[in-house]
Amino acid sequence: MDASRERARVSALRDLNVLDTPAEERFDQVVRLAQRLFDVPKVAVNLVDDRRQFTKAAVGFDLGDTPLDESFCSRAVADPNPLVVRDARLDHRFAQHPGVEAGDIRFYVGQPLAAPGGELVGALCLVDDHPRDLSPTELDLLGDLGRWVERELAMDADEVQAREVQRRLLPYRPLEVPAYEIAGCCVPARLVGGDYYDWSLVDDSFQFVVADVMGKGMTSAVLAAGIRSMMRVASPFNPLAEAVRRTAVGMTEDFTETSTFATLFACRITPGTGALEYVDAGHGLTLIVPPEGPARRLESTDLPLGALPDDTWAARAERLEPGETLLLVSDGVLDIYPEEDAVVAVATDLVRTVERPAEVIGRIEHYARTHELADDLTAVAIRRLPS
Repeated sequence: MDASRERARVSALRDLNVLDTPAEERFDQVVRLAQRLFDVPKVAVNLVDDRRQFTKAAVGFDLGDTPLDESFCSRAVADPNPLVVRDARLDHRFAQHPGVEAGDIRFYVGQPLAAPGGELVGALCLVDDHPRDLSPTELDLLGDLGRWVERELAMDADEVQAREVQRRLLPYRPLEVPAYEIAGCCVPARLVGGDYYDWSLVDDSFQFVVADVMGKGMTSAVLAAGIRSMMRVASPFNPLAEAVRRTAVGMTEDFTETSTFATLFACRITPGTGALEYVDAGHGLTLIVPPEGPARRLESTDLPLGALPDDTWAARAERLEPGETLLLVSDGVLDIYPEEDAVVAVATDLVRTVERPAEVIGRIEHYARTHELADDLTAVAIRRLPS
């Protein structure tokens, strides 16, 4: 194999993010089944890196690393067809292998495993201590099992891509505004979700947006990405309510085709005065927490984006006074506290207990990541520092 192809092969393997991971039942099932189907003492899923072979799942072998010069599978990745060694003692390529000389390996067959891009990254192998052969039907069956392993490997690649999609929905860098502290988090219920938050500077204000697309998974994430892009494009050139309306119009066909909608909260704050303009499109879980006294809910009766064609949204006014914190959470928090009054009470207590937005958000994120939630959970906290 030439050097460029080998580099591409190794890169594809590493992109799967499966090297040096612990045993997993989804791969163990395949090797146990293969052992029964082919009546062999040893079966393994081996992945071939540039200097080692990593055994991900096995029966009769130890998991972990094997030097390449002791790897049969390192030859299996050179050709997309199965590598069949009927009697290793009679094969000059393997006759001096320590396992062959010891009598542990006589028969070997390796079904190459391809990454999603087609690069051969490993093999599903069968090993026996006496010579034998496989019929064409048996080779076809081994190929089916190999494709099963490939689908599982592809799921790992999809996970990497999904996490990258989720990462790109969120702000690339912190927003630093004098006299304000700002923090946010987004924890999807699955690998990727339909929640996102964003912040940016718009004229003499700073703007933040939180949206929650109905549903979870990649479809919701794609719709969230569309909303994010349209709000970013429309916001610098339009009043807040008009930016929301243009975003809704631009997403009309997407909402119709997917039979979904999105709640959205968008807000602009003038730093010097704390003047706050907001549009709440069906979101409803935003409050201002003062140092003392009751929290103020930011009320709205406007509907989500996509709920009605040609709908409009009104901008409302509030003020974030020195020492106050604006806290917004998505409806994923209702998995934890089903009653909205309980959400307000707990949120108020949390903000007053820890004060700093980074710690408030840190506690929310820790809870979300250590508990199984049915819905995505997003939170943003903005505190205007005392004068």
